[in-house]
Amino acid sequence: MDYKETLNLPQTDFPMKASLVKKEPEMLAHWEKENLYASMREKFKGRPKFVFHDGPPYANGNIHIGHALNKILKDFIVRFMTMKGYDATFV
Repeated sequence: MDYKETLNLPQTDFPMKASLVKKEPEMLAHWEKENLYASMREKFKGRPKFVFHDGPPYANGNIHIGHALNKILKDFIVRFMTMKGYDATFV
């Protein structure tokens, strides 16, 4: 039995697959063309500095979900400080 006609799904132009191998170079080229990073750095110039120094990569044991959580929390802090008005960088 085909249930396709019984589903009420929205119509969208989004592709079924992300095709990230193809999309990533396109996105990077667009960001480079727009000079995105330099314009962001220019926008934050003159704000109080907040630098988050991250340690070296994990060398002991196997990678696990705690490593991902650690990186996510660090990224969250840098983004939060940027929203508070700091020139925040992740080093």
